[in-house]
Amino acid sequence: MRRVLAATAVAALTSVIFTGVPAQAAPGATLLADTNRDGGVDWADQAGKTRWTTTRGAIFLPNLDDDAKRCEVTEEDLRDRAIAVDERLAACNDAQDDVLNGPQDAQDLAPLRTMPRSTQAGGTIELGANQGRYARLWVERNGTWTSLGDKGALTAAELRKGVKLGLEGKDVIRDKAVWDGTVTVTLKSGGGTDPVQLRVAPLIMQNDLKAPSRVVTSKPISPGLDAGYPEFLAGLKAAVKAANLPDETLQIVENDDRWFQDIFEPTTASMPGPNGRPQVMRVLLRSANYRPGMEFEGVHYPPALRPAGRVVFSALRGPDVGVVQQYTPDRTEAVDDSLNSTGNYESLPPYRGHELGRPLFGSTAGRMPDPTFARMIGSQYADPVVIDTSWLAVGHSDETVHAIPARNARGWTLMVADPRLALDVLRKATKDGHGGAVLFEGTSERDKPTIDQALADQEFLRRNETAAKHIDTQLAVLTRETGLADRELVRVPVLFQEFRWPELTAAAGELTASGRITREQLTGLSERMRRGEAPEAVFVAHSAGIPNGISLGGGVFGAPDPHGPRVGGTDLFQARTEQALSGTAVKIKWVEDWDFLHAGAGEVHCGTTAFREPTRADWWRA
Repeated sequence: MRRVLAATAVAALTSVIFTGVPAQAAPGATLLADTNRDGGVDWADQAGKTRWTTTRGAIFLPNLDDDAKRCEVTEEDLRDRAIAVDERLAACNDAQDDVLNGPQDAQDLAPLRTMPRSTQAGGTIELGANQGRYARLWVERNGTWTSLGDKGALTAAELRKGVKLGLEGKDVIRDKAVWDGTVTVTLKSGGGTDPVQLRVAPLIMQNDLKAPSRVVTSKPISPGLDAGYPEFLAGLKAAVKAANLPDETLQIVENDDRWFQDIFEPTTASMPGPNGRPQVMRVLLRSANYRPGMEFEGVHYPPALRPAGRVVFSALRGPDVGVVQQYTPDRTEAVDDSLNSTGNYESLPPYRGHELGRPLFGSTAGRMPDPTFARMIGSQYADPVVIDTSWLAVGHSDETVHAIPARNARGWTLMVADPRLALDVLRKATKDGHGGAVLFEGTSERDKPTIDQALADQEFLRRNETAAKHIDTQLAVLTRETGLADRELVRVPVLFQEFRWPELTAAAGELTASGRITREQLTGLSERMRRGEAPEAVFVAHSAGIPNGISLGGGVFGAPDPHGPRVGGTDLFQARTEQALSGTAVKIKWVEDWDFLHAGAGEVHCGTTAFREPTRADWWRA
């Protein structure tokens, strides 16, 4: 008898796990979601549906796009700098209302269904307590989707036939300690309850190994802001062409804030879709650049977010492109607004143990970005790698390192700015009899020393060795966290310029003219330096920061022209960079950015951003 009972139990278990047919009906009707993540809902989704895990459990999207393009941004909105306008623009998305915004919007609902059951009683479908702020239930009736909010009634006739339902995400995880992204949907019917747990898709950052589908840059519209722009745009177009990208890949947006890398960070959210194809949505993270109200030179400035950031609403949000705005005005003095620019937020590509890659940004105890924005980044899918960028005037992680393809086990490595290498190139040129070659020739740089003059300047040597030591500190973290060996790094020559606090104050007009770092940010940094609460000196790239370029796919890297000393018509810094990359699949296309970007303490990467293929659209399989 025991053998018979055991065989019966095994057969029953097998029927659930392998054939997807329930061995015994549960009390009340049955609710299912796409627990096995195959893009459909059937009896195979029964097992494990009540508790979401990394290996099993249904997923829903944060429905923050604008499929019907109903979220209008007026000229008046763009002129009005009040934060209330930013809040209103950010609140407009497909999850804001209880209307299905076109057939495309239905594809952003996660599927659920009740299974047909003989019953004479109706039931209810509902979200867990207080979960209506994060999700909304929908039901399809007669071919039309109707919002149920956080709770709705189902008739006996519907339960007998089976009901098609949907779950819409209304937000992303902003702080996993407050909400971990899960919601529970419960069907109550026939005296029984049947719950299913789902989780919102995380926002996964792009990585530079993936090819771009769109490259976005600015076109200045105010007089006097376009110095060097034609040369920069021509070089960028040539690099895009060299990567065999269609001409329409390059999107040029009229915007006086030339630092497109700094005003938003693209991410992707995805869930399983029909026929095994993930349903993917881009979610743009607007930078947390916030200026508190202040009096400056007799003028009152109300609190404001970075005005250029509104381009995410006016020019980029639309079907399958949503926006998240996250910042807090409650900040300590340690929060340096320059670090809130999204050029500070990058992503390391996938590697063993981190199959979705890891966020990367710069922060220290004394100089950090908005804590709520950083917390949101760290609440998604991986602990970020944090490096010290406090020694850089602008303070962004993209100033010194860039992930590039490599012929190693992980498929990538880091291109690294190396001041010591730059000095070695100069010393070799002197040894070879070329000490009279001039640095920065053909640029608007005021001081153009010969190689011999530069090497005779002890301050020049000291500041570049100091910058190199700071980069050593960054690399110690990066190699420890990724397992990259020092020999795998690709080092390229970059010289650095140093500012101490009195010099920083004196240079404020020049450094802030381009808007890369605002006068308020620079004044605050200078004051903290004076008080000893920030590094005693900060640095910017003196020659163009070669790693601070843009990866365009196919191994093409649009790098800023370094304007190193030329010997026999050859730029020694260019030649040394190309030599360093000769063992990789990277092909350099030099882009002239000296006047348009470099003079404002930025480079090609800072003036562009890209929509790339997702790091992993089927992230749940990682």
